[in-house]
Amino acid sequence: MAGAAMHKNLYFLVLLPLFGCAAEDLGGDPNGSDAGVIEADAGVEVPVPDWVDPEVPEGLIPATEGTSTAPEEGDFNWSEIGPLIVGGYLPRRDLNWDEHPRYGTARILDWSDSEECVCFDVACATCSGADCSAQTCTYDLNDHHTLTKYHIELQATEYEAHTLNFEVNISADPPINYTDIQDVLNRLERIPVEYWYGLRIISEFGRGMQFLHASYFRGGAAAYGSMNYIDTQTAEIPTLLHELGHTFEQYTRIGNSPILEPQSNILNPIWRNAIRADNNRTSRYGNSNEWEDMAEFARIHAQCLVEGTLDNLESRSPERFRVWERILLNGTTIKP
Repeated sequence: MAGAAMHKNLYFLVLLPLFGCAAEDLGGDPNGSDAGVIEADAGVEVPVPDWVDPEVPEGLIPATEGTSTAPEEGDFNWSEIGPLIVGGYLPRRDLNWDEHPRYGTARILDWSDSEECVCFDVACATCSGADCSAQTCTYDLNDHHTLTKYHIELQATEYEAHTLNFEVNISADPPINYTDIQDVLNRLERIPVEYWYGLRIISEFGRGMQFLHASYFRGGAAAYGSMNYIDTQTAEIPTLLHELGHTFEQYTRIGNSPILEPQSNILNPIWRNAIRADNNRTSRYGNSNEWEDMAEFARIHAQCLVEGTLDNLESRSPERFRVWERILLNGTTIKP
């Protein structure tokens, strides 16, 4: 089973170093660059982790055994699902972002093929335009919001040859005070490598990750996520992980011809039947519908990956776990 194979590799290659980086064991500087590093003996070749270029099974993600693959009519019926909320047990601790190990190093690239003005350093002393500063090297998202763009590269700590690049946009007008580009870089370094592919997807198919002023949002949403963008008014990692869940789901549902066949039934009925088989709920917000349930499962999965409790998650929600790990594998087809 593809999901089970990926799960085993994650434990060997990622979770072993995490036990030394659990929140209760963090005695050093959480911003230090050695968090999560695997030290190799001199002359010993570092093995290539499976998340660098994993084998993605051919064909669509299989349905839960004994269930249909035909979409259902109507909304999902939550009254059939047991009351246990997995998110009430996992992750065991809601770690602060700086308690996460650092999975990579983020840097601003000094080039971009964007048609917009792009800053090439934190202060925007250099850029792709003639007049450089974080205020002047900007572009208009709409009539009311102006952004500063950065072209970012993440380089994996465990295997430095593995890099991905993507776009980050910071609101310049109206200005924001909840984050800045340096803070964003520090936080992105704490996102597990398996989720980096989502950052590449939203840049390949859209406008990347955008940190926006609250006036951009309607209806009380903290953020919006899709295959084309993540628009957020917070830099909190759990929210970003949730939105990346939407990104990966849409990438599987919409596909990426010719390398990834679309799977229009991934939410209905594939994920619906996974919920039924697990007979539990991810979170209260996940009870909204099947796509929010999946995004919440993505968040919980990533947080369990960080703290080393993926086994617990798989035992509580084995069908969601199987489907989600395959969706993550599909995401790797975007390629660096």
